[in-house]
Amino acid sequence: MKWIPRFVMMTIVAAAVAVGLSYVMKLDESAGVFRTEKPVNVSESNIVDVVAKMPLHLRIRRVEVSHSIVSIDLLAVKSTASADLMQDLYEIPRTMFSASNNVNQVLVRVLDGSITQGSPQLLVATDARRDKWLAGEPRIVPRGAEEIQSYLDSHYRMTYTPKWQERVFQKS
Repeated sequence: MKWIPRFVMMTIVAAAVAVGLSYVMKLDESAGVFRTEKPVNVSESNIVDVVAKMPLHLRIRRVEVSHSIVSIDLLAVKSTASADLMQDLYEIPRTMFSASNNVNQVLVRVLDGSITQGSPQLLVATDARRDKWLAGEPRIVPRGAEEIQSYLDSHYRMTYTPKWQERVFQKS
């Protein structure tokens, strides 16, 4: 007979703990631990905030927002590793699509910034579309430029220039 009061008391304690834990999230939603990033509408006024959160290796030359299309130009120098370049080409569309709800296409161009005269030449370009990006797909762990490049080739439209081919074969 003594086990019935103990069982009731433990049930009440368990319910109180569950309610208390669910209430903690509502108390401090401003704290980084409890806050969830909600997709926003990317526009000219907040594109800087979205791009600033991206961990990029290359320098940004230009960013443009036009309706549901974001265009970004990056500058690569001779010392830029292929893995870093490919990581940026992967990271930009992933961040844009996950952080926004109005961006349906991301265009990224990587330009050769090591040229001193004239305008920089195109090395690589990607055309990433939201319908090819899988939101539930786990973030890949970069294990080299080849793995990231095969991911990009299979999910997005990639364009490699002869200048890129020269650069890759010079480094290998």
